Amino acid sequence: MKKIYWALSICVVIALALAYSPVSPLSIKIINAVKPSVKAQVAYALKYYDSPNTKSFSDLGDTDCANFVSQTLHARGWHMTKEWKATKENGKQFYTSAWISSTALHDYIQKHKLGTALSWKRINKVQVGDIVQFDWDNSGDRDHTAIVSAILETNGNRELLLAEHSKGAFNFPISALLAIHFGPTKVYFWHLGK
Repeated sequence: MKKIYWALSICVVIALALAYSPVSPLSIKIINAVKPSVKAQVAYALKYYDSPNTKSFSDLGDTDCANFVSQTLHARGWHMTKEWKATKENGKQFYTSAWISSTALHDYIQKHKLGTALSWKRINKVQVGDIVQFDWDNSGDRDHTAIVSAILETNGNRELLLAEHSKGAFNFPISALLAIHFGPTKVYFWHLGK
């Protein structure tokens, strides 16, 4: 719960900073999920961002980001497939690479045309429930995956708020995450169709 308040307090600080900038009057709007499937996805993320759903899925510790995002996509209504699934057999958890690897998840979405790839230049097309992937060292792979849990619009500027694991966070500003991982980071988005 503390993490929610911390993330929201960052948003308040950003909003206050913008309020005292030359761009006035201040206009703030928070965009939340509208479609029922995306509402279910974001509700799942809120419920399990800080305490993983170990009853149904294992917690992969410091590498749990794609597993968590896959769980939210399943809550959104995505059906498991031969290539993208998590199963339990005899008390042991098994995953496909596409379920637990950021790069393999990227490849799966691309191969099956489950979303539209967007670059940072097209951030205005990103919606709540879409996927954000980070390449921390600009090497071409995907090192971290999150979902957009809400969008904060202040005087026409958009701040994407994220839900993620490895550290668990909900409504965490993308600008704060990028500040933590300064360097040659490249950010990619998947705008999801269903």
